[in-house]
Amino acid sequence: MISAGKKITQGRPFLRSRSVVAGGIALLLFCAPPNLFAAAENEVGSIKELRGTAAIHRAKEKIEARKNEAVFKTDAVKTFDKSRAKLIFVDDSLVMVGPNSMFQISEHFKGTKNTSVFNLVDGVMNVIVGKSGFEVRTPTAVTAARGTSYLVWVEGGKTGLAVTEGRVDFSAVNAPPDKKMIIPAGRMSVIEIGKPPVIAVKTPPDVINRFYEQTLEKDERWGPVLLRATGSGIRPPNMTNPAQSRLMAVRAAKVEAMRNLLEQAQGVSIVSDTKIQDFVTKSDLIRARVDSFIKGAWIAEERELADGTIEVDMEIALGIGFRRMFLEQAEKQ
Repeated sequence: MISAGKKITQGRPFLRSRSVVAGGIALLLFCAPPNLFAAAENEVGSIKELRGTAAIHRAKEKIEARKNEAVFKTDAVKTFDKSRAKLIFVDDSLVMVGPNSMFQISEHFKGTKNTSVFNLVDGVMNVIVGKSGFEVRTPTAVTAARGTSYLVWVEGGKTGLAVTEGRVDFSAVNAPPDKKMIIPAGRMSVIEIGKPPVIAVKTPPDVINRFYEQTLEKDERWGPVLLRATGSGIRPPNMTNPAQSRLMAVRAAKVEAMRNLLEQAQGVSIVSDTKIQDFVTKSDLIRARVDSFIKGAWIAEERELADGTIEVDMEIALGIGFRRMFLEQAEKQ
């Protein structure tokens, strides 16, 4: 029979071993180089994919870029001829850069608005904005957006912007807030040195194709799909206030137009013969996200018919950011 005293004696080596392990961990942490913790704190993303060659400029170092290589605050990333890189950031933003391009991470989660700021020096960036605000600054322009996707490029002293999903604020460098232009999906604009943005025009397909080929793999090149639907609303007959009755009619027209947009979206193919409606029927989460996305549609045109009926044409674009959520859902299944 083992006495209580012997039990206590047998337990001491285990307690001592735990103390030794804990002490060893504390010693390792104490002896770890200070820049190890600084690096972990400053890491803001990584290189997800790389084709060709690229370099990371960090302080006075030039590091050969590799897949899964971490990128830190203030790093600059440069791609070379026939090269492209895809980077993912901690806010879930994706940045795809084409050949002979260079950008610097100026700020990440700047201020209280959680905005990331990138300086595009040359070349092209294809952006899918994640959960934070996103700014791209060039020598001549500033773009600002949330929850959207777009192309921005620097070429011949000009900055070009083509929005593929959502809407993006576009302004000249140092321009006052009231001078910015809001560019919707399916449109593009250009800024030259010292000039405001030119009036947005419909983006020619060859512009999208050119920059998609430079920044995306073949199986990633999709869309953008621009949807447009019409809705109509009638003024309430018992309402005497003309402004308020018109507002109610516009609201009814928007509801109908968005319902028609949703119906159109259901038939859009995401991969091969798999359509949006196939994902929606299998996932309540996807259904909710699609409904929420369609609510971001904007009025492209509004008109009043002779009988007082209000008609609105609403638009929304489905881009690579929209498609991304379906591909991620398919990977989970």
